[in-house]
Amino acid sequence: MFDKNDKDVVSEASADDRSSVEEKIAEIEQMLGTTRDQLLRRTAELENMRRRHQQEREQLTFEANKRLILDLLGIADDLERTIEHASESNDPLAQGIELIYKSFLKTLERYGVRPMQTVDEPFDPMKHDALLEEPRDDVAPGLVTREIQRGYLLNDAILRHAKVFVSKAVE
Repeated sequence: MFDKNDKDVVSEASADDRSSVEEKIAEIEQMLGTTRDQLLRRTAELENMRRRHQQEREQLTFEANKRLILDLLGIADDLERTIEHASESNDPLAQGIELIYKSFLKTLERYGVRPMQTVDEPFDPMKHDALLEEPRDDVAPGLVTREIQRGYLLNDAILRHAKVFVSKAVE
């Protein structure tokens, strides 16, 4: 059926077909690699976008809570002043206000808010706002001697600086 010339034509055709198929396979493998790379990049971009959105939501929530808590701290200041002025009497109303104040502070603590300790501590401009330097010879210079307005921390970050008097050497 086939003569020698036909066999040469068939072997040439199948060699051409093989190289053509190998080229197509290489082309498809390259396209597959490119598509896989694009898929991995898009997946990473999507994951990064999710993480960014989560962080932005957390930051917005933190800032909203921070503003609310700062407003509430004004109420704590008012309660402190009321207790200070009413402390001389044994008035049941004064005792009730003190109980409300303590309850209010416990509620703030549940949300990560706690007062700073400032008196007899070294002055730290990151925590304190110095209102006055008072000459004192009974304490070392640079110590907080009096607290005018209490400072607060929110989850170990400064929420509000304490307003304080600081000692200095007597001249």
